[in-house]
Amino acid sequence: MDIYAVLNQTQRQRISDGATLSVLTDCESAQKILVLIWPQLGDFDSLEYAWWIVRDLDELKSRNIAVRAVGIGNAASGKQFCDFTGFPADWLFIDPKSELHQKLGLYQGLSLTVPGLSPGQNAWVNLLLMCAGIGSQGTLREVFRGYR
Repeated sequence: MDIYAVLNQTQRQRISDGATLSVLTDCESAQKILVLIWPQLGDFDSLEYAWWIVRDLDELKSRNIAVRAVGIGNAASGKQFCDFTGFPADWLFIDPKSELHQKLGLYQGLSLTVPGLSPGQNAWVNLLLMCAGIGSQGTLREVFRGYR
């Protein structure tokens, strides 16, 4: 699998303007491209990674490194994510059904469905279960390691 070709051909909605474009749009002149394939946008890892990127924005720009991120969520969650983290909205694309994750063979996380809950509510239930270590081997060990 040519991952670059997959990313170049994958079109997703960009948060800044709602346009559906290639994930690698406007990266042609970059010396390097950092592509982040995030889980659900409310996930702690996505939030923390975004804060690290924002912290080093000037350095990334000075080195001519283009950054693109694809996260699982919808346009509203993408906008809220960018507002909360400061992550540039023109660098974030959304993948509501995690199709890119599937195409790349990444772990999709839990997908339990609780009857009567909306898709968004089910996503939060699955996230909380994974944070508790269910369906996410090694999570609790890493959480405890972080506290130590």
